Amino acid sequence: MTNIEILEKFKSKRNNVYKVRFNNTALNEITVTKIIDDSSKDIFDNNCLINMKNGIYIMKKYSIHNISNPEREYRNIKMLQDSGVLVPKVIYKENDSLFFEYIPGELIGDLVESQSIGSWIDEFALWMVNLHKISGSSGNLLKGDVNLRNFIYAKGKIYGLDFEDLSYGDIRTDLADICFFILTDTPSFTIEKHTIMRRFLHSYEQHSGIKLKEVGRYLLKSREKARIRRNQNAIPLY
Repeated sequence: MTNIEILEKFKSKRNNVYKVRFNNTALNEITVTKIIDDSSKDIFDNNCLINMKNGIYIMKKYSIHNISNPEREYRNIKMLQDSGVLVPKVIYKENDSLFFEYIPGELIGDLVESQSIGSWIDEFALWMVNLHKISGSSGNLLKGDVNLRNFIYAKGKIYGLDFEDLSYGDIRTDLADICFFILTDTPSFTIEKHTIMRRFLHSYEQHSGIKLKEVGRYLLKSREKARIRRNQNAIPLY
């Protein structure tokens, strides 16, 4: 029997994301030993995870509205790995789920919230440079969803998470969104937050060899996108 324990359920607006432990003692059968809530009772299929070794993993179960996203995200992650961008390895793929290696570390969102000023900022800038080096006919590859909780600082390196929304365009779109998240994260607009933002942009310029211009104009666009998100979230659902 293969025992599966859900250790933690992470915050996610679009999907169900869990940290899980697998204890394999036999093949072809799965037992859920802990269920967080009733909505998670259907997250396992009897034919999956057969060859996984004992250990802790991240399981991302896609909602019915994002049913095509597992294959899309899987292809995006493979492309990023082939390009040398640091991302968690995909351990197993199901029709509606992906299983990733678990990377223990600190979320960039937590580092920003604690107003930590250190080498993680330079590594974060380097990660973004490596992503933006990938180009297409419409511009450079963009992360899209640069929520600061989609990045982990582990063993001196940055790993990116969540690659459903990759697109191509102007790199300043990503950079301005990151700066907006840094500045407005609670506590907002502190001296330390401005220091983190300026160091991030300066480090990006150093790693990329690009002199960034008119980032402020893109920051205004980031603010407008945030305003639209807030208004959408404020709409009551009946």
